[in-house]
Amino acid sequence: MIQNGVTTGTPAKIAYGAGVYFKGIEFNPLIAPTEEAVKAAIIGATQEGGTFSVTPEFFTPELDGVNVPVKELQVKVGETAQMEVSFAELTADLAAKMAIGTVTESTDKDYDVVTSSEHLTAGHYYEGFGYYGRFLDGRPLIILFKNALCTSGLTTDAKNKTNSLFKGTFACHSDLDFGTTKLPYAIFIHKAEGWVPVNAAEAKA
Repeated sequence: MIQNGVTTGTPAKIAYGAGVYFKGIEFNPLIAPTEEAVKAAIIGATQEGGTFSVTPEFFTPELDGVNVPVKELQVKVGETAQMEVSFAELTADLAAKMAIGTVTESTDKDYDVVTSSEHLTAGHYYEGFGYYGRFLDGRPLIILFKNALCTSGLTTDAKNKTNSLFKGTFACHSDLDFGTTKLPYAIFIHKAEGWVPVNAAEAKA
């Protein structure tokens, strides 16, 4: 009797842990960022983890007499991809990216000052924005956006006896070099299986 879908390969397919978020990694959908490169590009500590989603957009002609979805009539016309992150650390650069602001310096040089930017500029995008996590067996799982723009704004809440979080939604954007028909994102899933069950016979049972 089949009681569940667990197999010897299950541990190698379960993503585990919070992972880290990074910026400034060159986007190449055929070359995964190295762990050393990611360590040097971490944006900051997170809390409450994060989420990732890719949502395709479809068009279906509304034809008379067609009352159910038909696969041959579905056309992909676009997509969105985004990561929602809760940062526990705040820097002037992160605040400016989230608020679409500008970083200057106070007259006495004691403060970085974030003020509103009149226009959206290239500097408001994170280039090479991504997530680095792991599977249960230790293999890396990497998600990489060529360009990411914070579309949620800068929000936080200050409460007694707890630290503030700075939550943002970072949406993947293409550019004219990459093209206008699909998004420049890549999901790297390492193929080598490094996990070995303690008792292979029991794992197969």
